[in-house]
Parts: sequence; C-alpha cells; structure tokens
Amino acid sequence: MKLPEPLFVIINPLMRLVLSSPLHFVASGSLLLMRYRGRRSGIWRTTPLRYVEDGDVLRCFSSRNTLWWRNLQGGAQVTLTVRGKRQGCEASVVTDQERARALLAAYLDEFPQDAAYHDVSLTPSGQPDPESLERAASNSVVVEARRTP
Repeated sequence: MKLPEPLFVIINPLMRLVLSSPLHFVASGSLLLMRYRGRRSGIWRTTPLRYVEDGDVLRCFSSRNTLWWRNLQGGAQVTLTVRGKRQGCEASVVTDQERARALLAAYLDEFPQDAAYHDVSLTPSGQPDPESLERAASNSVVVEARRTP
C-alpha cells in the first residue's frame, strides 16, 4: 500500500525522532537517517530512508522527483545513523542506468512492498514486472554510501 505524499510531512519528522532515539530498534532494521549538507544553502538536513546493506555499502532508493539526492551528485560526505549508531560515509548517486536498474530489481526483491512507490507492478509470483521495472529505473535514483574509516 502506497501512503499519500502529504502524510510524509508527518511521518518523516516522526521517523527522524524514532531513529535517533533509544527506540530506534522499532524501525532501524530497514530505515536509516542520512544527514547531508545542501550544496547551495549549506544547511544540514536529515532524511529517513529505506536501505539495503551490501558489505560496506548502504544503498538507498528515491524518486527523481525528489530534490534531496541532488546534493550528493559528484560525491558528498554524509553521516548515517544506522541501527542507532552514527557513521561517516562518502555518498554518491549511481549514474549507470543499467546498474541502477539491476540494483532497483534487487531492492524490490527484498522490499516488494515498496514497488508501489516506484510505480512497479508485481507479477502474480511477487516479482517485479520487467516492463514496469524498466520504466521505474529511469525515474528512480540509487544513492550509495560507503563507510569511511
């Protein structure tokens, strides 16, 4: 079920509060907080995001219609709060469309409930429909954050 966009005005601050509190365990298995600096404004912002972990890389997915990810183009230092712990990371946007499509497919295999947010139809077996996945990949953004020592 896809939540209406206006609800995120309420949900995002609530998730920021929960994920930065001792109660983070309620949601931190699949959600993190990403703190990044606005390229032009210089203002630090924090956004909750669903993530998948692949070794030392954390991947987050978003729509191209959102603006936050543009601050990470070309690479940026960010702070992630993952499972209640803060860590510095170098974040960047995946620009290779074929790779982004494959990463989106793997993400939707893990979180099929998020298919609606990317306008991806699922087959009766619960797999992403190839045609809608292809369309979604061109409208989606993959952000990779690598842990820094």
